[in-house]
Order: sequence, then C-alpha cells, then structure tokens
Amino acid sequence: MAGKPATASTGRKMEGEFRQLGKKLDALIARSRGAEAKARARYEKQIRALKVKQAQAKIALARLRRQSAAAGGPLKIGLQKAWRDIEDAVKEATRRFRETS
Repeated sequence: MAGKPATASTGRKMEGEFRQLGKKLDALIARSRGAEAKARARYEKQIRALKVKQAQAKIALARLRRQSAAAGGPLKIGLQKAWRDIEDAVKEATRRFRETS
C-alpha cells in the first residue's frame, strides 16, 4: 500500500478519522475539568501534548491534499504514523484517566 498514490477517498477517510479523534480529545478535555487539581495538571499536560500531535497531523493532512497523487505516498505513510501516535496517546490518556477516576 505504501507504493500506491493517495486518493481522494483516502483523504476523505482520514479527514473523518481526524474529526473523530478531535471529538475524543474534546471528551477527554471535558472529563479532565472534573478531576482533582493534581490529576487535572497531569491530564492538561497530556492534553497539550495531544494537541501538538493533532496539529502536526492536521498539517500532514493538508499537505496530502495539496500534493499530487504521485507525491502522496510518502506523505500518506507519515500521516498514518502520526495518526497511530495520536490514537495511541488518546487511548493511553483515557486509560490513565479511568484508573484515577
């Protein structure tokens, strides 16, 4: 799959997934607001890191949309890695929040 050019449907799929992760991040932010001060500071630190990763993924997605199909392969791979990193970070932050709740 790494050698195939990025398609419009791939871009739309990633945009949809990006919106879903944004919703999960928003839910995590809302949950962190109810946590006690020490726990809240920890979650806010994690959330800041997640927002940085989210911004990086957004930039990569914008690049993917701008690039030609031939150049989209490497960008798609980079975006997919960034995506996995964000998903893993959101899952880990959610897991930690549940453990302390």
